Amino acid sequence: MPYERPRGTRDYLPHECEERRAVLERIRSVFESYGYGEVVTPAFEHLELLVAKAGEEVVDQIYAFTDKAGRKLGLRFELTTPIARIVAENLSLPKPIRFYYIQPVWRYEEPQKGRLREFWQAGVELIGVPGAVGDAEVLAVLINALRRAGLPSFKVHVNDRRLVEALLHWLGVPPELVPSALRVIDKLEKRGVSYVEDELARMVANRDRLKRFIELLSSDPLQAQLPSELPAAAREAVDALEQLLQELDDGYGLAEFVKPDLSVVRGLDYYTSLVYEAKTPLGGELGSVAGGGRYDDLIRLVGGPQMPATGMAIGVERLIEALRAEGAPAHRSRRSGYYVIPVAPSFRRYAIRVAEKLRAKGEKAVVEVMGRKLASALEAADKLGFRYAVVIGQREAESGVLTVRDLEAWKEERVPLELLTGS
Repeated sequence: MPYERPRGTRDYLPHECEERRAVLERIRSVFESYGYGEVVTPAFEHLELLVAKAGEEVVDQIYAFTDKAGRKLGLRFELTTPIARIVAENLSLPKPIRFYYIQPVWRYEEPQKGRLREFWQAGVELIGVPGAVGDAEVLAVLINALRRAGLPSFKVHVNDRRLVEALLHWLGVPPELVPSALRVIDKLEKRGVSYVEDELARMVANRDRLKRFIELLSSDPLQAQLPSELPAAAREAVDALEQLLQELDDGYGLAEFVKPDLSVVRGLDYYTSLVYEAKTPLGGELGSVAGGGRYDDLIRLVGGPQMPATGMAIGVERLIEALRAEGAPAHRSRRSGYYVIPVAPSFRRYAIRVAEKLRAKGEKAVVEVMGRKLASALEAADKLGFRYAVVIGQREAESGVLTVRDLEAWKEERVPLELLTGS
């Protein structure tokens, strides 16, 4: 019996890789247009670094192991923490720092549609810019990357954790349980209102306030009638959201893509204020295709100085699935290249020389090596998506004038070798 791939992983065949590459190059072009430079981090890090402010649930999902020297390591589960380490180790980097990445990450969670144990993230981190100015730039990068990728409909749901934490304190959640309460709220869309209400009921005694809190979760934080007893931090959070929307509207013209949403909190503990998720109308695991927020304390927690930082990440597999589901093909394959067909084995080496000349010119070229008859070879070239078939027999080898068939227009002409290959 053949081996199977590990659960939660998948293979990508050539046509799928072509599709992924097309999407990622569009995203990359947006990242670089904003001045972000690519970084690559190790697949594994010291486990102590990865668990810093990751959150209890995420810590349980880390692929952790001990190496042969007894070091405790783990596969990275996201890229923000490794990039925070890079910044903490390289304090001389000119500010602001604009990094982007397109890399795989690993999480041990239950595989399902749009959720794998090995998956790719494409994201940016902006280090050194505080407040709405930095957050608006990163959100603009996210929105324009999704638009450039071809996603037809989405909204970025934004919130500020300071506001939710203030509401949790008002609700009566003990300070030590606030991180757990945030993780419960993060499951609202997946598990439903009843789950959130039941879990929070274990933490608080005031059922009237709990009912009011549940109602607030489905509201716009800028329009909601918030309790008057909330501390100043809650007002600061509302003001920050208003400034962000103003920046996105006046500066970038992108406010229409943003929706304030009190239920968005994100599952990672390192977020300090702004958090957001890009959601499609598809719902379920394909509903959220990207997320991010501000993490002003993380660089200090991994050994560097206090430094403002904000970033986002796009789930590549989810985005491609969403593009397909929305009827927006991630990539339309075009015919390209030359399929060089020797009509007999004696012309194979001549065919190879022709193919080499085409490759030297920068063209894709493949030589028919299966010994198929001409009709079968032409059929194979057509199925493989080649634009041209080059037929080589006695006449072509002697004259240097090749028979070239356009497999898209299905017409044939005779072309001198020098003209075809530019040599």
